[in-house]
Amino acid sequence: MKKKMMKEQMTVEMLQYQIAKYRAMGNGAMCQELTALLLKKMATVVA
Repeated sequence: MKKKMMKEQMTVEMLQYQIAKYRAMGNGAMCQELTALLLKKMATVVA
C-alpha cells in the first residue's frame, strides 16, 4: 500500500514539474491538459 502511495506522489510531482515547464515555455494548451490530468489524478487519490 505504501509503495502505491509513493508512486502516486511521484506522478503528482512529475505532473507539477511538467506544468511549470510548459507554463514557462508559454505552451498554454499543454499546461491546461496536464493540469486537468493532475486534478483527475488527485481526485482519485483523495477518494
